Amino acid sequence: MSLILATGSNLGNKEENLASAKKELSLSLNIIAQSKIYKSKAVDYLDQPSFLNQVLEFENPPITPKKLIEKLLLIETKLGRERKIKSGPRIIDIDILFLGLEKINQPNLTIPHPKLFERSFVLLPLKEVPFYKTLKKHFKFPSDIQNDAMPIE
Repeated sequence: MSLILATGSNLGNKEENLASAKKELSLSLNIIAQSKIYKSKAVDYLDQPSFLNQVLEFENPPITPKKLIEKLLLIETKLGRERKIKSGPRIIDIDILFLGLEKINQPNLTIPHPKLFERSFVLLPLKEVPFYKTLKKHFKFPSDIQNDAMPIE
């Protein structure tokens, strides 16, 4: 089973921010695959720059989901993430999309990520990683979704 993370950035050097996040994550997680980088408009809070997003597949780590989310939040902070506006501009965002096939619903952690099935900037890159073949056998993915995400060159 795999851990699937989504990274996103819409401030500063976005590509460099995604690369820095992948590098930090790879210090303690074993990377299996990565998607292309996709560009998309902001959702939820619209008055902000467009985003670059990428999906990363890692070996499922031998730590609890609580410890995992704590690790990801520390990496975001280390890379300069500030939480000033809900869904607002950010240097880096790291979300857990899937933790194997687990379903978790805790106050500060929901897996699979509750909005991933609505977002082309997550669904399109997700289809590029190997674990997607397993996921589509266990979860219902939408066949039609408004697409505003495009891979960058």
